[in-house]
Amino acid sequence: MRYLLIAVLGLFSTFAVAQGQAPAPNVNATAPASVAYDYSQDLDIAKVVRVSTDSSTECGPVKGHMVYLDSQGVRHELDYVRLGDACERG
Repeated sequence: MRYLLIAVLGLFSTFAVAQGQAPAPNVNATAPASVAYDYSQDLDIAKVVRVSTDSSTECGPVKGHMVYLDSQGVRHELDYVRLGDACERG
């Protein structure tokens, strides 16, 4: 009897977790490949999907790349330049 109760509770908890998951955002497959960032751009970033940067052992500008979703769920890719990790007082 005890095992049956544990099995039923496990089933209900799994079902509750599956129901509580948010639906996947609409991703536009026709989004441009990548856009170079300009400080004059007004970005609409709702969720950052991935950020990657070039590794550098010297202090100076490093290229970065970000993939994000806007408030409408459209995927965008952005190239930008940032200060390297080797800079102590950026």
